[in-house]
Amino acid sequence: MVFDIHSHIIYQIDDGARSQDESMKLIRSAVSQGAEGIFATPHYYLEAPSHPVEIRMKLDFLRERCRKEELSVALYEGNEVLYFESMPEALRNGEILTLAGSRYTLIEFYPMESYQVILRAVRNIRRAGYRPIIAHAERFQGLRNHGLSEVISLGGYIQVSTEPLGKSGFSALMDGETGFVRDAIRKRQVHFLGTDMHREDKRPPVLAKAIRWIETHEPEQTEALFRGNVKKLIEDKELV
Repeated sequence: MVFDIHSHIIYQIDDGARSQDESMKLIRSAVSQGAEGIFATPHYYLEAPSHPVEIRMKLDFLRERCRKEELSVALYEGNEVLYFESMPEALRNGEILTLAGSRYTLIEFYPMESYQVILRAVRNIRRAGYRPIIAHAERFQGLRNHGLSEVISLGGYIQVSTEPLGKSGFSALMDGETGFVRDAIRKRQVHFLGTDMHREDKRPPVLAKAIRWIETHEPEQTEALFRGNVKKLIEDKELV
């Protein structure tokens, strides 16, 4: 069983699920593949912020649906934030939802964002007393070029997508993101996993194949990657 810390399962908030029924289909699919906990992390853009009240209300509806269907899954609140310089202030003001109410916050960047901007973001958020997790780190050219060591040394955490781990054969060999994710896991530079699921027909959850890959190739990391690190996050503890 595994925790998915990055998803867009909340309906009609961003480019994720389009209806409550689609939200439930995504949740059922993730649970059937081994998810025991899912973090709902709608996009937060400075120009188009999502609102905590709406997120919490809709998440409660989904929790009730899960309860009625007897789905054994915990749903947690959060945001995926496109980083901006005044983000720490928005966090302090409660405009942005941290993950499960902890000091961990999920951040992303534009794909071609410079490496220096990423490092500055980690420093900025850390100085404010929060713990940045870089969402789908494999997508950022700056990190693929420079690696993850400096980000981690500054106090940043790394989330990678599960989808690349599900690839095999020629498609895996030719995909730079797949190689990056697998190499980062082998180097023990990954702290969290996320499906980044959006819709049934756009980035559905891929978990089972990722679980099998980690169990086969990095079995000693299964406890930390599947649940151990997330439990520390929920308890608002630093990873050590």
